[in-house]
Amino acid sequence: MRPSLDADPPPDHELVSRAQAGDADAFSRLFDRHYLRLARFVRQFGLEPSDVEDVLSETFLRAFGKISAFDLESGTRYVSYLYAIARNLVTDRLRRRGRMPEMADIEAADREPDLRYPGPEECALLRDDISRIRTAMEALPSSDREIISLSYDRELSCREIQKIMGKPSVSAVTTHLSKAMKRLRQLLAQTESTR
Repeated sequence: MRPSLDADPPPDHELVSRAQAGDADAFSRLFDRHYLRLARFVRQFGLEPSDVEDVLSETFLRAFGKISAFDLESGTRYVSYLYAIARNLVTDRLRRRGRMPEMADIEAADREPDLRYPGPEECALLRDDISRIRTAMEALPSSDREIISLSYDRELSCREIQKIMGKPSVSAVTTHLSKAMKRLRQLLAQTESTR
């Protein structure tokens, strides 16, 4: 990945507009900006590392091939468009193998302690909490894990999640997310009561 030399990098919609006008460097900058985000997203489905690379390559090839068709006036963020392509490719790949997507663990959340908890005792408590959350997340259906990850880990809006997951409406997303979080809280409460 090439680091950006701009102190104030242009937003995605400007880079997309430039790429649509034939500026190959603009698409290269979009690639550099979003590659790692998409890689983290794709890895959550439990693909082999070589499959992750294949999906990422295909995602950016498709996005580049259809850059002229991307409607800047639609209100869709370009990163949401990339997530949707990647998710569809992963789903297709897993269907061909006879299994549906499953979310992997929350990405190494306990490897780096939160700097707000500098002491070892606080770090141990935080790791315990993360372990409980991870265990509870694993007990959720894959669609619940996915929607929680997209909302809280990836910080996507409900409209973006609607497009990525193919939900019929934003209210369907908020309902699903609310129910998924309720199930997660119930699982966490159960583990708390058994401690």
